[in-house]
Amino acid sequence: MLIDKYSNSVYNLAYNFCGNKDDASDITQDIFIKIYNNIDKFNENYNLSSWIMRLSKNHCIDHWRKNKKNALRIDFEENLAVEDESPEEELIKSREIEDLRETLLKLKPEYRALIIFRDINNNSYQEISELLDIPLGTVKSRINRARIQLAGLYKNE
Repeated sequence: MLIDKYSNSVYNLAYNFCGNKDDASDITQDIFIKIYNNIDKFNENYNLSSWIMRLSKNHCIDHWRKNKKNALRIDFEENLAVEDESPEEELIKSREIEDLRETLLKLKPEYRALIIFRDINNNSYQEISELLDIPLGTVKSRINRARIQLAGLYKNE
């Protein structure tokens, strides 16, 4: 039941964190094994989805730290075609997405997680605060710093 309910969220986080479908699948599987092995440590006074996403974020950060040398292996987006776009426009758009994803991977893992939660997964600040168990003001200031750092890295590309 947990896998059915949370696998998409966990996979999306892993994919946006590592930028590679195969790695994201492996990470997702590892996370659910970790959840299974640690379910007895879950405190019922907390929200289960917050616990799962916090555990997932921490696992993604750990994975990234162990595999920094392979961190820029990115899948090239296929199927980005939108009606009325020329092949040239599709190529430009896909290249911009790839550039942005590569830049995102250069952020510190803690900042990357915040950008993924807020700007890719569209979580509210309150949801992120609950997921990561940090104050709302801290979430807002860290997201702001992450966006500034991301913009700086993207401009320097």
